[in-house]
Amino acid sequence: MKLYFLHRNFNNGLSIYITTFFVLSFVLFLPSLSSAKKSSAQDKAQREYRLAKNKYDQLARSSKLRKSRRSWERVIQNFKRVYKKYPNHPSVAPKSLYMAARSYRGLYGYSRRKSDLKKALELNNTLLKRFPNHSLADDALFANGEIYLWLGDKEKAAKTFQQLIKKYPKGDLVKAAKKRLASLKPFLKERKKQPKKKEKKEPPSQSQPKISGGPVLVENIRYWSDSDYTRVVIDTSGPVKFSQGYLSNPRRFFIDLTPAKKKKDLKPKVPVEGGLLKSVRLGQFKKDTVRIVFDLAKAKGTKVFYLEDPFRVVVDAFGVDYYAGDSCPVPVTKRSKKSDKSGKKGTGGLSLAQQLGLCVKKVVIDAGHGGKDPGAKGPTGLKEKHVVLKVAKKVAYKLRKRLGCNVVLTRSRDRFLPLVQRTAIANAKKADLFISIHANASRDRRARGVETYFLNFALDKDAMAVAARENATSTKRISELQNILKDIMKNTKIEESARLARYIQNNLVNVLKKRYRRVKNLGVKQAPFFVLIGAQMPSVLVEISFISNPQEEKLLKSSRYLDRIAEGIVRGIEAYAMDTQMAYLKP
Repeated sequence: MKLYFLHRNFNNGLSIYITTFFVLSFVLFLPSLSSAKKSSAQDKAQREYRLAKNKYDQLARSSKLRKSRRSWERVIQNFKRVYKKYPNHPSVAPKSLYMAARSYRGLYGYSRRKSDLKKALELNNTLLKRFPNHSLADDALFANGEIYLWLGDKEKAAKTFQQLIKKYPKGDLVKAAKKRLASLKPFLKERKKQPKKKEKKEPPSQSQPKISGGPVLVENIRYWSDSDYTRVVIDTSGPVKFSQGYLSNPRRFFIDLTPAKKKKDLKPKVPVEGGLLKSVRLGQFKKDTVRIVFDLAKAKGTKVFYLEDPFRVVVDAFGVDYYAGDSCPVPVTKRSKKSDKSGKKGTGGLSLAQQLGLCVKKVVIDAGHGGKDPGAKGPTGLKEKHVVLKVAKKVAYKLRKRLGCNVVLTRSRDRFLPLVQRTAIANAKKADLFISIHANASRDRRARGVETYFLNFALDKDAMAVAARENATSTKRISELQNILKDIMKNTKIEESARLARYIQNNLVNVLKKRYRRVKNLGVKQAPFFVLIGAQMPSVLVEISFISNPQEEKLLKSSRYLDRIAEGIVRGIEAYAMDTQMAYLKP
């Protein structure tokens, strides 16, 4: 009997030791899993770029393939696909942009279409904006100079070569740029030297709008607030420059708008409910400067940017606990005493989908347009605002039922919401995902298909046109917006948004194709949408069909078709959630 107890105690002690050893090993191994995951992603990106480059090399070697426009376009799409998939990769993203532009230049040699050169310019400019310090930046700038020469714009060519020499003085293309510039000097317009003015210091990382004329009016201050987040929007009558800083005793944050004047009937103090900010005060600080002071209660950080058409300055304030917690922990599910082994609904256990979906606890679904903004209209008068609200409600119902997550609708009825408020709702609710649902439209009634967007620089005119329509602005304004997008997108989850967009697009197309043969997959695209700017979580905009197409408008009237669309979006979210969760468990 004594031996039995000794033996049992020894076994118990050994099992505890082994269990402890494995638990500690797993915990200590988690960081290496994370770094291995990153390394694997980096390797995958490099592999996909090499495959695209191999296709380019095959094209370059074959005189027969080089004469085929379709062959060039396939190669270009390969590079664009790699960039869209890895938009923040420090090596692969700029190389993909450069090679896509280079391919357009190669295509121009056979097509002689100026539109091909202009597309090359767009891609090179994206590279220069996003990766100005990459080794290919001066190559892209030199290529732009050559393109302007081919387009017959010698003044722009001269300015481009001049810019290269000034910006990249140690680059390997400076000699060649100087040689080009020597023959183009007559085309440089001489500017009269003006006396230097004392400039007001601006934050070095903050883009500033172009202003013209006298002071503008500060017309209104709006805000949306929650316990850990507040968004304040300052409406002005036109573009205005701004600087920012902090005051102490007590701690306050301020913005100076110049040149500006306060509207006479605008209240000097706006109390803010929610606890994060106490109030917003404004006054005429100087003759041409309006100072807006934010009385901080428990705000930890602020983010400031501006949007145009109409012009407004947006201030996001974040609380101390806003980023607290892991957004996607490894799930540890506990069963209640009443739960049975099957884990079926009603027993207290969680289904596999619910377990793997724990990284998506809260989703904000945004039905585009609404109220006084009907959105696009179909040939028979069907309004976008009504269609997307139906889809948003269906998506919300399915997500609650399948993932058991908290779903918030930005609007549950036909009411108007400003674009900046929609993002503010997602941020205030600390959503894990933000999905904005829209119906597409085009002047070409034959245009059809579904596409999914994430926030980034637009790579083509079609994407810019869609963004302009959804932003209720012009394509010219979209082009200007891209100049400030680099600052706005700091800390934006671009790669996660791109991954979410791919899952939603693929599942949406697959679900629709099972019942509807003529579904056209327009793919995953990127563009600067106001509704996605400032979102602190992975966010996408889904264009569910073309309401301007008579056939697709007819489908959008069908409850069954809308249910299929909702099913595709939900399956995409499920796939994203499961993939994100499983990433923690993969060796």
